[in-house]
Amino acid sequence: MNSQATLEAPRDATDLNREQDGQGGGASKKVLGLRADWARLAGRSVEVWLHGEHVASGVVDQASEDGSVLWIAAEGISTRRIFDKSSGYQIWV
Repeated sequence: MNSQATLEAPRDATDLNREQDGQGGGASKKVLGLRADWARLAGRSVEVWLHGEHVASGVVDQASEDGSVLWIAAEGISTRRIFDKSSGYQIWV
């Protein structure tokens, strides 16, 4: 039995701030949403996925005006990273 947790790509969410009602008690939980407009994500916490694999998580430091690339801010010993849409990266918020 594998004790390591595995991540699965988020599914069926398209709205940035969509929330779902929980069962009973009226609680709600955040639902990740796939974002097509990267230019509007500066300052947001995101997850980066490529071909169904989780690549990175972090805060968007900067995005190009045309939304074709974005940079995840450096954190700790990790350096600033760039991701481009044309390579197949997906951004989930």
